[in-house]
Amino acid sequence: MKKICLGSIALISSLFGLEFGGMGNISAGMGGAGVALKNSQWAIYYNPALLAVNKKSGFAYSFGVGYKETNLSAIAGIDFNNLEQMPNKINGLFNGTTTRSVGTTRVRRSTGAKATPLVGGAMGDVLANLVGKTNGSATDDDLKTYIDTVAKNNGITVDTSKGVDQIVQDIQKNPQGNAAFDEIKQGLQASIDKTKAQNPNDESLGLLGTIVDNLTPENVGGLLEIAGKGNTSMNLGTILSKMGGITLSTSSDPSLNQFLKDVGIINDVLHRNDFSIATQNGLVINIGSKNTKRGTISVAIMPSAFVSATARIDNTHNRIIIDAGSSNYAEVSVGSGSVTITNSDKTTFDSSSLLSDQANHALNVSSVTIAEVPVGYGHLFETKIGNFAVGGAVKYIFGLGYAMNAQGGFNNLTSNINVNAKDIQQTRTFGIDLGFLYQPRFTKNFSIGLVAKNLNAPKIKTNMQRVTLNPQVRAGLSYTFLSDKIVLALDADLLPNDTLSIARPKSQVVGGGLLFDFKWVDLRLGSMYDFRNNSNEGMILTAGINILGFLDVAVQSNLHMASFEGISLPSYFNVKLGGSFSW
Repeated sequence: MKKICLGSIALISSLFGLEFGGMGNISAGMGGAGVALKNSQWAIYYNPALLAVNKKSGFAYSFGVGYKETNLSAIAGIDFNNLEQMPNKINGLFNGTTTRSVGTTRVRRSTGAKATPLVGGAMGDVLANLVGKTNGSATDDDLKTYIDTVAKNNGITVDTSKGVDQIVQDIQKNPQGNAAFDEIKQGLQASIDKTKAQNPNDESLGLLGTIVDNLTPENVGGLLEIAGKGNTSMNLGTILSKMGGITLSTSSDPSLNQFLKDVGIINDVLHRNDFSIATQNGLVINIGSKNTKRGTISVAIMPSAFVSATARIDNTHNRIIIDAGSSNYAEVSVGSGSVTITNSDKTTFDSSSLLSDQANHALNVSSVTIAEVPVGYGHLFETKIGNFAVGGAVKYIFGLGYAMNAQGGFNNLTSNINVNAKDIQQTRTFGIDLGFLYQPRFTKNFSIGLVAKNLNAPKIKTNMQRVTLNPQVRAGLSYTFLSDKIVLALDADLLPNDTLSIARPKSQVVGGGLLFDFKWVDLRLGSMYDFRNNSNEGMILTAGINILGFLDVAVQSNLHMASFEGISLPSYFNVKLGGSFSW
């Protein structure tokens, strides 16, 4: 159940919010630039003042959907069974039957009559090679003899009549103790390599190898104490307690490498996660006036949907502590390129683990569906210093809003989700947009625009709160070449825009691009960047093509790739299909 809940919460961990957005295909292929772009049918959305300078009649349609995600798609590739089994695999390194390769035959070691055999499992094989045992099981006497030799190499005298644990403690007290433990660590590494050559198919040696590679002098002492305990049942708690925890890094063991990858994914998801989806669609009709001073009248219908859901981890239960079974608990901490596993207990698990049933995680969901019906007009004022255009749009807004809040531990959080269609709230309101455009007299090729949307801050009701469509202010520049056949445009949000997402509460975008507008085809290229985005989304590249007017495709994608079931996909992607005609 914990596996299912973790995946379910993360999957809907943050869906979308109200940003400036993008309507139509032209601007979508040019990095979102449209505030000063005359070559577009979507002036009523980007800047109503453009209706004063583009007096062509026409219509356009666009249907788009997009997503963006941070860390969540990788959850599909997590091997939860391997995560749960890793503590048991570590435990198995010190337990079970030890084997040796003799020629091509693998045989069991016999137990010595007088001395105590060392731990079993893969560690037993490595210790046998460490102490130079070629026949039978290595014993505590063999290990004490080896430790005595290393101690003498470092100027330390030990009493081999004592137990291994007492000898280790004596070495730890000696100033040369660390040097002795370093030599033993090197001996263990060499013995692991030798054991791998003897047993090339034993993948557990890769796991043991990375444990030894990351040992500190204190860890080496703990490992020797474990080895000297004898070939008895060794539990995970004792192993982690004696060694003071173990550190894992990548190795030749595929299951270990998968474990490290999966723990890193979970850690990233807990600290930063987002999956966003939005759809913006529209149909616009422009009624031009080529032979009069009147500007263009524009009418549109623009349905859009935005959803945002965010999972918040209980601050008192945000540690990765795993219940390994048999009353064994292990805490996993993520470091730089490695993972450290330390001993834990049920009390700490209950009070601090994100997997504890006592945790109070929260799942907050907000959704808004909006259908806007704007009517816009733009008028041109010619002056000695250039042309000034002013435009406005009044829009009827029909909104549907829904919000949900669920709380609990991973085992019951998703079961507490209850969607009731009767709670969906309807809102009928209106919005006001104003736009300005200036073209200097010395060059009509240059345009600078400014638009303010939702000046009256309309509100959409949900069953739990009101969502305010706060005013948005964006500026834009454009310059045309070759009789408007080539256009360079740039837009920038002057203020940060609110979103519905708790994970991504703000958005502030700058973007621009080039338009090559020919008779039967136009091509568009651009890029955009959200300065308020707190993920690793990075630069977004955009492109579009229109063929014969009726077929238009625009695509936006970033370069950061996310893996989903072995398939690499961009973490941000948006596609729009549409068309336009003008006369």
